Amino acid sequence: MHRSLALWSHPRSMSTALERSFIERGDFKVFHEAFAYVFFMHEERAAIPHKNADPDHPLTYPDVKRMMESARRDQPVFHKDFPYHCLDHLLDDPAYLLGQVNTFLIRDPEEAVLSHATVHPELTREVLGYEQLAKTFDFVRELTGTVPLVINAADLAARPEATIEAYCKHAGIPFLPEALNWSEGEQPEWTTWSGWHTDVAASSGLRAPQRNYRFSYETRPDLREFERYCRPFYEHLDQYRLRPAEEVVI
Repeated sequence: MHRSLALWSHPRSMSTALERSFIERGDFKVFHEAFAYVFFMHEERAAIPHKNADPDHPLTYPDVKRMMESARRDQPVFHKDFPYHCLDHLLDDPAYLLGQVNTFLIRDPEEAVLSHATVHPELTREVLGYEQLAKTFDFVRELTGTVPLVINAADLAARPEATIEAYCKHAGIPFLPEALNWSEGEQPEWTTWSGWHTDVAASSGLRAPQRNYRFSYETRPDLREFERYCRPFYEHLDQYRLRPAEEVVI
């Protein structure tokens, strides 16, 4: 059985950009938010825009997990997802978490909440994702007895090479610097949620996210309440954040 590498994050965290580098590598089977089908399609716990469901995609937690675990027979698997899609299932399934490398990605909610509202104006507290991410982190830390790797999107944007190199070292996989750049365009993995990923689809490498937000905290005071709700969970995770070396510009 090949390895499984999980990237747990929250919406608008640069997680799809990091995932894009794994698509570019070519040595991993990449799954994009496969557990979202559990939350949005099977359990129907919230509404979401830009949803283009694949009728052949598994819907239940056991079936989604089985799909990804089966892929490990042929090659290593990288899957990125948000724990809020299946938190109760994850916490009831420690063997699954123990069977893979669990890594975490965070972004300051000051930016992420505005970015989220730009794509999903009717977002609710339930889909912000920070609280569930922190719970998953704490659960994995207690389960394994070690502190899982946490990277911050600010470092991923400012020091992509050093950050990805450290990420790969932690995961025990080769660092492929050529995978930090790619050709523009949509990827098949994003079909279900293509409207969420226009920025990364138009990109050619890891870079700071655009800040063309639809709203501000002045025009949408409710978003400030969301930011305040997310902040303690963000700060809890940020205290463990990897701090990559400064990159030398020649």
